[in-house]
Amino acid sequence: MRIRTGLLVFVLGAVATTAHATILIDDFTSGFNSGSTTTGFYYDTAAGAAIGGHRYIDHRFFLNPLLRPISTEVNAATPGNLFIEAGSGVDGQAFAVWAGRVVGAPNSGPGGLGRNQFDGLDLDLTGEAGIRVDYINNDQSNTRLYIEVWDSNFNVNSVLFTPLAAGNGSFFANFSSFVVFQGTGVNYADIQGIAIGLDLPTGNDITITNVSAVPEPATMVALGLGLAALARRKRKA
Repeated sequence: MRIRTGLLVFVLGAVATTAHATILIDDFTSGFNSGSTTTGFYYDTAAGAAIGGHRYIDHRFFLNPLLRPISTEVNAATPGNLFIEAGSGVDGQAFAVWAGRVVGAPNSGPGGLGRNQFDGLDLDLTGEAGIRVDYINNDQSNTRLYIEVWDSNFNVNSVLFTPLAAGNGSFFANFSSFVVFQGTGVNYADIQGIAIGLDLPTGNDITITNVSAVPEPATMVALGLGLAALARRKRKA
């Protein structure tokens, strides 16, 4: 019995060393604010539950013949949601960025800011496998998601705009699938910014409920199975 138990503990230890904790980027339970604009605009909001303590939102427009808005909101009445709504006829994008506070610029204004206008996260993501984005109420299947990370040398790796299934879902982007978007490749031990972008080509609406850096999902399943096996051994003892 001691040999069997020792073997089980060894296996569990080996699995546990590969399973890292999820890092919450934002669960949208703080930093209540909203913006509704018909032209390009950004705003930065203090958000205690968000990584780096701030959430930056950026509205972008390509076509807007009816002068309808893109609206983004995190509100106290329904915490846990980033509501994104594009008006009829809008072809645009909404970005959410976590890179610390805005520096050298106002907290809101027309247009958008560059990656060098944040004080940075100083975040080590080498223990994580990728970024997961959870969403609900995606009203159109042509809504597309973009994800990027950058380091202190402004190397940028990204997952290019990818369609999201309509309705509710979860999108996992493994860092191994990210491509070099700018520079020579990101140093994942030195992450200064994380961004997601929603492409809204036909007046799309979607709600983002959680953004996290997560371990490999299969690793977490293996860990769960190992713990379950340990529980069964204890019951038999």
